[in-house]
Amino acid sequence: MPPASPMADWDHTLFADLQHLLGRVVAQPTTSTLRRLFQKLDEARPWLVCLTNIPGPSEADKQRIEKGPTTTPNGASIQLSGDLLTSAQQISEKLSISQLLAATLVLQSEEERPRYPSRSNFEIATFTYHEWTGQMLDFLRELLRLTAPSEADLSPPFDQLRNWVDELLTIRTPLASGGEGTLVDQIISQLDVAQGRISKLLQERSGSMAEYESVSFRIAAVRSEQCKMAGILAGICEAGIVGKAQVLRMLKWLKKVEKADVIMTTVLASLFAALRPLEMIDPAHVRYDMVDGWIRDVKFLRLAASHVLQEEWKIPQLRDGARLAFCMFYLSALRHDAAVATTGIEAPMAEQFILDALAGDALRFLRETILAIRRERGLEEQDEAQAAAEDALVKLATRSDPDNDDIIIRQIQELVDGLAVKKNFLRNLRNKEEDVSIRRSQVAPPPTYYQDFLWLMATVYRSLPPDSAEDFWDSTAFIGVLLDTRGNFPGPAFWALLTALSTGPACAAKCFERMKDSRLPWSALFKFYQHYFDILPHLFEPMKSNRSASLDPMSQEEVDICIGWTKLLSTVVRYSPLARSALMQHKPHPLQQLFDFVNCDIPNDLRAAILDAITAFCSRTGEAVDDDIRNRAVEHFERISYADPSLDSRFIDPARLPPPIGWIAKTEYAEVDAQTYPVTRAYIQFLTILLPSPSTTPTRLAPRVANVLRRGIHYVLDRILLVPGARRYLREAERWEMLDGIFALMERALLAFDMSDLVTQVDHRSVGAVATALSEEPGFTVFLRVLGEQQIFAVLAGLVDSAMAGPSPRPAHILRPLRRVLRMYHRILDVQLVFSDVLLLTLSDPSRNSTHPFRRPLSLQSLDQYLLTHLSNVNAIALLVGDDDLAVSLVSLKILQALATSPVFSRNDIFRGEYSSSVNRLAGIIDASDDSIRIAQGFCTRLDGTGDTMTSGEIHEVERRVLAGTGGHADREALPIVIRSAILDLLIEGTHSDISGPTLAHFLLGFDFKAGDFGLQDPRLPDSRLSCLHIVLRQLSEGSSEVCLGDVHPLLAAKSAQLIHQLFSRSVTGKSTMSYASSISGFSERQLTDLPRYCPSAPRDDLPGAGIAQSAAGEVGTTAETLVAYLDFQKWIIAAVSLDVFAFEGNGTSASEIAELVFHGTDGAEDGDDSGGSRPPLIVDVLANIDLQWREETDPAAQSRALDFFGSFDFDQFKRADVDWWDVEALEKTMRSYRRHLQKTGSLSTDAAVQAIEAEMTFVLQRLGQKNRETDISLAKGSFLTSWNAALKVSLAMLFKYIAEEQQEVVLFELLDALLDRLAGDLVSATGVLEILCESVLVVMTALVNMLGEFEGANLPVDRLSAALQAIVDIITRPGTTESARGNLYAAIGQYLTLLTPSASFGEDGSVAGSVMTVGTALPGQPLNLHRTTLAVIAAKKDRFFATLCRDAADDRDVWKTECFALLGALVGVCQTERDRQAISPLSQGGYLPLFLRSIKDREIALQECLSPSPENLHAYWVYESKIAFLTAVASTRKGAEDLLDAGVFEVFAMCGFMAVQPISEDVLADPTVAEIVIRQHRVLIYALQLIVRVLSSLNKSSRSGAGHGISLLNAHRDSLLVLLRENQMAVTLTGIEETRLIVSILAMVVHKVPVEDLRSPTGFGAFHLGVLSIAARFFDHDAWTGALINPNETHEAESDVLALNHTLLVYLCGTTAGLKSGTATPVLVTGAHRQSDTSNKYLASAPSLQMAVDLLADLTEDLGDVGSDYEIVLERMQDGGELDAGDRLQSGVLKEEADTETALAAYTQRGQMLFNMIESVLLLVWRHLLFYANDARGAQEHVRPGDLAASLGAFSGSQLDASRSKAGTVRVLERIAGGLRGTLERLDDVDVHPDLQQRNDKGAAYHGMLIRRVGELISGLAGEAAEQ
Repeated sequence: MPPASPMADWDHTLFADLQHLLGRVVAQPTTSTLRRLFQKLDEARPWLVCLTNIPGPSEADKQRIEKGPTTTPNGASIQLSGDLLTSAQQISEKLSISQLLAATLVLQSEEERPRYPSRSNFEIATFTYHEWTGQMLDFLRELLRLTAPSEADLSPPFDQLRNWVDELLTIRTPLASGGEGTLVDQIISQLDVAQGRISKLLQERSGSMAEYESVSFRIAAVRSEQCKMAGILAGICEAGIVGKAQVLRMLKWLKKVEKADVIMTTVLASLFAALRPLEMIDPAHVRYDMVDGWIRDVKFLRLAASHVLQEEWKIPQLRDGARLAFCMFYLSALRHDAAVATTGIEAPMAEQFILDALAGDALRFLRETILAIRRERGLEEQDEAQAAAEDALVKLATRSDPDNDDIIIRQIQELVDGLAVKKNFLRNLRNKEEDVSIRRSQVAPPPTYYQDFLWLMATVYRSLPPDSAEDFWDSTAFIGVLLDTRGNFPGPAFWALLTALSTGPACAAKCFERMKDSRLPWSALFKFYQHYFDILPHLFEPMKSNRSASLDPMSQEEVDICIGWTKLLSTVVRYSPLARSALMQHKPHPLQQLFDFVNCDIPNDLRAAILDAITAFCSRTGEAVDDDIRNRAVEHFERISYADPSLDSRFIDPARLPPPIGWIAKTEYAEVDAQTYPVTRAYIQFLTILLPSPSTTPTRLAPRVANVLRRGIHYVLDRILLVPGARRYLREAERWEMLDGIFALMERALLAFDMSDLVTQVDHRSVGAVATALSEEPGFTVFLRVLGEQQIFAVLAGLVDSAMAGPSPRPAHILRPLRRVLRMYHRILDVQLVFSDVLLLTLSDPSRNSTHPFRRPLSLQSLDQYLLTHLSNVNAIALLVGDDDLAVSLVSLKILQALATSPVFSRNDIFRGEYSSSVNRLAGIIDASDDSIRIAQGFCTRLDGTGDTMTSGEIHEVERRVLAGTGGHADREALPIVIRSAILDLLIEGTHSDISGPTLAHFLLGFDFKAGDFGLQDPRLPDSRLSCLHIVLRQLSEGSSEVCLGDVHPLLAAKSAQLIHQLFSRSVTGKSTMSYASSISGFSERQLTDLPRYCPSAPRDDLPGAGIAQSAAGEVGTTAETLVAYLDFQKWIIAAVSLDVFAFEGNGTSASEIAELVFHGTDGAEDGDDSGGSRPPLIVDVLANIDLQWREETDPAAQSRALDFFGSFDFDQFKRADVDWWDVEALEKTMRSYRRHLQKTGSLSTDAAVQAIEAEMTFVLQRLGQKNRETDISLAKGSFLTSWNAALKVSLAMLFKYIAEEQQEVVLFELLDALLDRLAGDLVSATGVLEILCESVLVVMTALVNMLGEFEGANLPVDRLSAALQAIVDIITRPGTTESARGNLYAAIGQYLTLLTPSASFGEDGSVAGSVMTVGTALPGQPLNLHRTTLAVIAAKKDRFFATLCRDAADDRDVWKTECFALLGALVGVCQTERDRQAISPLSQGGYLPLFLRSIKDREIALQECLSPSPENLHAYWVYESKIAFLTAVASTRKGAEDLLDAGVFEVFAMCGFMAVQPISEDVLADPTVAEIVIRQHRVLIYALQLIVRVLSSLNKSSRSGAGHGISLLNAHRDSLLVLLRENQMAVTLTGIEETRLIVSILAMVVHKVPVEDLRSPTGFGAFHLGVLSIAARFFDHDAWTGALINPNETHEAESDVLALNHTLLVYLCGTTAGLKSGTATPVLVTGAHRQSDTSNKYLASAPSLQMAVDLLADLTEDLGDVGSDYEIVLERMQDGGELDAGDRLQSGVLKEEADTETALAAYTQRGQMLFNMIESVLLLVWRHLLFYANDARGAQEHVRPGDLAASLGAFSGSQLDASRSKAGTVRVLERIAGGLRGTLERLDDVDVHPDLQQRNDKGAAYHGMLIRRVGELISGLAGEAAEQ
């Protein structure tokens, strides 16, 4: 190993990356890809020149890994020790590699452990090393193939690659055998080294199964490497880039070979390629000049001649083969240059050497080489005894490589072709043999050189593709010699060669023409048949005859001639329709002669050949005469096969059918005796060919043909298939061949059985006739017998089990019937439901089938039911998914897919002793199987397949062909990707959200059914198994952002991403899958890093649906399906990452990295972008997907067409309801059925009509297909945007915190601009895109406002905010926007406006005093510039904007009304001044306010439905809530309140029935359902009361106070409000407290308009007055209302609400007692004596007392002291710069939750002001009532006018009045009250309150002092003391 590349630099992914890059260069060469390719090539050069010649162990390397660290390919340095070091030593010793490489392999094995579960480090390292070696050799072979002069492209990239390869081939490196050499020398040297390793491994056998598996793998791997190196050598020789020294080295190597082997043959073929005659080389090829230089090198020729002609070789036949090639090369050199003769070898001597080579069995040796290859491929019979005796390891050690076999056959073909052009040489050989055969003695056999040549040539061309021999038929040289026979009839070799040369359409046609003019014309063959028909006995005579037959049989020579000639006839007829047509004109008819000959007493092998010829005549070629030929063949067949040909077998039991007679019967007995069955197999093939081909359009068989097929199928099933013991076989392979023929017949019958007419029948009246016709088909017979007879299924199932238990690799004769059985399984599973539930039911219906009613067999079962009783088949099918044969793998996978969805296997079942609960039946069967690990590994292997990019249409077509058994080589090449796609489909279907429990998909994904948490196994554990989930994650994580799975295989990438998303989204699998994906592959961050940003181009230009995807980055030619897959891939990845982030709440280990990827842009140079430009943040960049525009290049004239045939056709039945998408596949079937219906009715009587309807069908399907593609793209864009929107929400909510504060504003504005730019453009046309974009605008705006709100109005980006608002307003006012889109934009504007005003709602206290404050008052730091620009933007389009907004708010749809009214309320709140309100003038000028108010009454019914039990939705409730909030904001100003007054706000609510609500009680709250409804009713009432309070408070100082309207409203709902006032104090709740406060507020604001007499009247307003007094008595007493509180847990929360209520009560009481001193008012507080002595009147008894007021004053004083103390603590914390914590003991209870110091200060200030106001109100009330009662106790005074007191209480009884006027009692009460009040005043005077809590001016302070002074004077007087001055 060169020093430049030490062992530590080994990278196991090097050649996999190179292979991928090479493929990219071939497909789409770019500068960056080429640069990366050559960088990688330079890294790989040291490994490529040495191949497998890796340095062995050394002491220095051992010391190095023991003492120093080992560096892994990813850059990590690890010191090996313990088990790792021991494993490294073991690997180095057993693999004979350096310890440095062994150490790297050990570390790599730890990373690769998930791929190889339960394996040791040595085993994993062995797998990894040989995998890397195989990838290296594969890459080198592909590189040489692409750069070979005959294959390479002429473009500059390939010129550079060719130069690189030329340099590689000339590098000299040390050889294992000693010395130095080039790459070819290295290969030849390594062939021996590899053989030595294999021999050594064969001797290392062990009884341990694990060791045996390891040795087996190593032998297979080394053998594979040996074959690949030999193949590389052959490729170099074929390319003509081998040197003369390398040719001589090959000769020396071959000379020393001791044992014949395929490697030896490959090197010999390489020698043939190097020594190709000059005449066979194109003069333009570079190889011509090289060979021309060789022939001028006499020394080289002498050395080569010495090795080939003179020296002895270990294998003489090998030397003869080399001699043959060299002599032909030498003769070519002599013809080219006479100077070559100086070597001493003349031309005659060279000719003699060729004859010597022929005499040395060179031709037989080469033929045996090809026969061995054909046996390996299953094309020739094998010696079964020898194959069985051969050791399994020896088979592995001698296995060949298919590519090398092709090279061997190709080079032997060129050698044979070189001999074939030597016309005179061949003629002389033939003549000599013929002469000698005539004069031969009886002792020595004649030489057979010519016959050997014919046999070799026949074997070669039988192994080549059809029409490979076309050049021979075009030249007369060889064919002339071949056909110029001098004898009577040539031998078998002649016929074999002619048959091989006639294979293929062109060759068959030319053979037919040449044979007509030869000595062996076709007429002679039929005369041959006629001759023997006339003289041989007939096995069955349909008519009596007196003919005398000869008893002498045909001679063997005549039989061989007839067989050979007949096989030639079969080949020509099979491949050439023209030859068949010409031969059918022969008289008598060829089929008649052939069947007559079959009826003769001839050998079975000849009869089989004749039947093959008949089968060839009956082959379907698509011509009109096909059916006529079949009918004629059936006619002649019946004549010689049945005694009663006309017997109708449709309604006869199979057991009662007469058996065949004549030749069939005799052949059966003869073959049983001979134990070989060629005729039976030929007969089955004849029956098979009568069936329609699966690849053609299904056609109905003629009744006669169908009858023969039914009888034949019954015979085959009953006499051959179901009696296996009656037939013995000399060869076991023939038994499998017989089964293959039988299953081919059954399979073709099943595939040809098309029931589509039954389900797509246009005329339903003809369903019965269609079903009857189907019952006559052979496929019906096969279906019925397979599903109705257990014995037949047992044979099928037994074959599957036997094939699984057979040898591995599986021989071809076993593989073919296995494929057929599996395809039959799939076909039956696919259509059995239609067969049993439609066809059989129709046939059983007497109304549809009255002539011969069908009886359903009692034993009929579905195939999945049969499989359930034969679980070994299910297990075998699951194992076959991992089979080496990819066709078997695909069909098995499709069967499992069908079983996974079948009713039998998809249900849950109990597995006793396995699982604790029921499990999906199919999943449990496989998981509980002993082969479960092998099954999972097989799926993983197939899921890891690679191949070229394919579309879904191509995948579907490959699947269809493979399932029909018609797949070719191209289909086999595509199967890895097809299988991979099918497995992903299975996994997706099994993890769908509709699936309730674990399924087969979960088993394959690695979930443990037996684990309690249904988790995933850690693949790094020793006992874990590889899972499909790990494979999918690895595939998604491979590559880079430039080249990833989404670029290479867009469809598979989308499916993989969908699977991951489904696993993430399920509650059962979500958490475990997310953790697994994150820990194993770093899923989220890796996927976002590598997420493709550009749509990949189409892999080819000829794909259907091709078009142009146009974006801002440019145009790319792709397909609609690729574009949809690209969008889907991004959608699923983004959605999966969002789920991952959301599940871990943005706190995952990779959350910060994801945030960086999502919100930060990248530099293009860092990502390998040649442009070097920057890339925006991912969340912005991928948004460009919605800009993608799709167009298809179509002819405009083909876009429209009149439908003449399908004008009345109902296309809508195939259209999806919600979008313009049609089911084209179902439509096509129905249209074809409709066409057949027209044909039956005679509407398509001419060819022109048939062509016209075909053209019309094509037009319709193409147009609808194009429309479907456009719809698919639109839907994909919409669904992608939905995922993007969800990701945006999650990212902003959970990841935005990781972004630096200085970057947050930039990111959000960039996002907002990107969204608004797209909304402002014309590209938003896809379904739902506009709405989602608008929703995203709302999300971003919300995040932006929240972020800017932290600045408290300082340093706001006014310009950018106003620009955003301007764009949003423009979008709203633009025609075409939907209501949903505008609703989101309304909400976004609402968020924007929160930057300008506080919330438009009541203060915390909710009091009337608070409610009269100006709500729109600007904050201290309000951004005036933003305020002005906002209003300017709104005013600029106010007419259009408010018209749109109000129209949306007033329409009949409730979805977005809430947002409309919320925005209207916010806009009203912004407009604080008269000038500002000009911006919202359209509200009043447009007459919208009356409309909105009337809508409250108009929508009352909808609102009442929301207040009923089980409402359908709450839309009307939410709209009502937002509407009231808006109207409340309008009412916050005097002008707004007046507008509402004019609009009839009081009248509307006076008519609303929802104002009457059910009171809240304990019984109501006991039922949660009822409680929810009742509370919602009360909320509706509260919203209405809030609006009324706001209107009245705004009109308080207006000339139009609105008090009269308020009184009318109260009177309209008098009873309900009085009930609330009464009940809310009996059962106290938070809701009741709020309602009471609002009602009292209304009363307080209208009481000044109430006449005195009404206030005193219990039936008038006095009822409200007395109710308020009762409320005051309840809530002034703390113990009273807390005792009535329903929920004691709400006591703390109710404290603040009751305080606000008491504040309102005090305002009301003060207002009603303003005239108490003058005698115009009545007292509201009673004395204690009055309350205790009078209990007869409930109203008076419930009024508050003076003592209660004094107690309230004391409580307020204490509360004020607590507030002052708490305020001092908060203020201290703020001054210190800290925040409140649990250590700060706050006593007042003002703060209900944690808050910062500024919020706390504001709350305390507000509470302090409220307390001061309440204290003043209580002092005023007490002073008024003390003065009133003191004056009253002293006697009547003029200014007091006690008569007023008597009048105020005139409604009460006189006894009560006399008791209250008791002077002694009153004075004592007043003295007691005065005494208690004195202490309260002293306490109030002692309270030290911070000045900030008072915030009073001088006038307010004087008023407060005056109240205290007067109260003090009054109580001093009452106590008899002089007032202090």
